[in-house]
Amino acid sequence: MRSLTIFAACSFVAIFMVVPSRGAVEVVALKSLTIQTSGPRAGDAGRKYLNIEGKGNEKYACFGVLIFELPKEIQDKKVKSLTLTLIQSTPRFAKDGAIRFFLSEDLVAEEELKFDPNAPDGLGKQFKSLHPLGSGNFKKIETGKMESFSLTVDDAAQGRIAKGGKLRLVIVPADSAVAATYFGATENDREKNPRLSLELP
Repeated sequence: MRSLTIFAACSFVAIFMVVPSRGAVEVVALKSLTIQTSGPRAGDAGRKYLNIEGKGNEKYACFGVLIFELPKEIQDKKVKSLTLTLIQSTPRFAKDGAIRFFLSEDLVAEEELKFDPNAPDGLGKQFKSLHPLGSGNFKKIETGKMESFSLTVDDAAQGRIAKGGKLRLVIVPADSAVAATYFGATENDREKNPRLSLELP
């Protein structure tokens, strides 16, 4: 049985941070959301966790959204590569499985987002324009385990990144059983926050 503090939910604003690194710019997530059939999760657990769960998890099925604020030095640049780093949080119900990544062109009102149980990935027709960024696998190891995903950056994604401003990544379940569980964007423990590394020319 899941703890109420785990499924209670997920939308939190964190202080904007840009971490310079050699040959790349690393941006800490500004906000994270877990989108369930009822809408964005809310509450203390929602501020701490980011879950991506397939339809087989029934009422817990959800996809994740990460929002980053791109720094000015990224604008008008052609990014060579994109890497997303997430930190595992592994409750008992976490299960191995596949996930997929997208870049969203449009910023749908967050309170209107819902997991669509009639769509395999839960997205339905809520997003008018999504750019695929590749896929990955969640393998439950231990809380605190760092996972880095190398994302595919095509011309369309590069064009959107070059515009700067807020960038929204959408992470969806790619199979019905997966229950990928990570730490979300929180100001209390920024070392565990999702991070996006953008390699510049």
